[in-house]
Amino acid sequence: MKKAITFSILIFSVLFLLPISPAKSQDASTAALVDDLQSQINSKQQEIQKLEEQAAAYKKELQNAQSQSSTLKNQIATIDSRIKKLQNDISLTSAKIDSTSLKIEQLALDISSKQNEIDKKKDGIASMMQVLYEYDQESLMEMALTKATFSDLLDQVHYIETIQENVYNDMLAYQDLKKGLEDTKSLTEAQKNDLISLRGQLSGQKEIVNDEKQEKNYLLTTTKGQEKQYQSLLNETLRQQSEIEQQIFDLEDKIKKAYNPSALPAPHAGVLSWPLDGIMTQGYGNTPYSKKLYASGFHNGIDIASAYGEPIRSARDGVILAIGNCGKYAYGKWVMVQHDNGLTTLYGHMSNYGAFKTGQNVKRGDIIGYEGSTGFSTGAHLHFGVYPSETVEIKKVWYGTLPVGASVNPLDYL
Repeated sequence: MKKAITFSILIFSVLFLLPISPAKSQDASTAALVDDLQSQINSKQQEIQKLEEQAAAYKKELQNAQSQSSTLKNQIATIDSRIKKLQNDISLTSAKIDSTSLKIEQLALDISSKQNEIDKKKDGIASMMQVLYEYDQESLMEMALTKATFSDLLDQVHYIETIQENVYNDMLAYQDLKKGLEDTKSLTEAQKNDLISLRGQLSGQKEIVNDEKQEKNYLLTTTKGQEKQYQSLLNETLRQQSEIEQQIFDLEDKIKKAYNPSALPAPHAGVLSWPLDGIMTQGYGNTPYSKKLYASGFHNGIDIASAYGEPIRSARDGVILAIGNCGKYAYGKWVMVQHDNGLTTLYGHMSNYGAFKTGQNVKRGDIIGYEGSTGFSTGAHLHFGVYPSETVEIKKVWYGTLPVGASVNPLDYL
């Protein structure tokens, strides 16, 4: 028995090296606050659900608008549809921010409650250990001599064994509480990171709305509301784009012929993550669509479509190599990320950039921009390109900055 008591004291000394915090009682007002927060969270979740349903309706409306012929009236209607969709996105993101903030408050109360339980458990175990320690100072023979009857001695031994069992059970409960506390703290950190991401997303969405309003004003001012002038502007843009696309093909074809692809990572799924939650609308290489659309007939990436303004994410950990803009040509607003495995990824036609700057590190899944239709684009989508890093060049051209390299098929790594 004495060895068992000594062993329990050893466990106690290992588990309780940290100081015991003053215990706090969770009163009725705290419980009421928890209930109130949960009620607010439930209300926000209902609001989010309605906004998500509305977002789906706006997405369909925008798809219908983009499918119409290229006229000034239809282009203005498309921009108006984008703005309505984006304004709904802003409301949705704001509701998610509110919901996440409420969850963080709720988790803070949960942490306080768990800490209170842990402190109480530590106090209780400490008291029981003190009793065991006192009995540990008395031998079994001494204990027998102090008892009036053998029955009293057995009761005393049983009492000590009960305390030891309670100490053991409370120590297990204590460990469970500690794990629960750490899990809640980890969840809180995840929610805080989500909150930072959502706030950045909200800022980006607001900027996109302003850009769309400016684009609408530019079109109306430049064309003076006349369809003939719009078609003239459109035809000139298409003529220049055809020349630019051929120049890109020639540059990249030259780079590709001089490059030895043996240094590339072995193709297999999962090297890169899909940068946008959508569907692939055009593949890599000489596709049926590219043969009609481009003078070279070659498509140097893949196209992924979701909805205007949707977040675009880095396909792998890396560094922002460059951020550029081709204006109304080529990739429009684009970002390049250089990865640790010899690959560099290109994200084109963005409506806006994320919060990262050139030279900053990004993690796989970080938001680096938003789906758009800038540059030469027949509708909102992401142009996703993959290049061997050593072949990438950023060229200054009359219409902005242009990334080129020896493109490879992104599907080899997704």
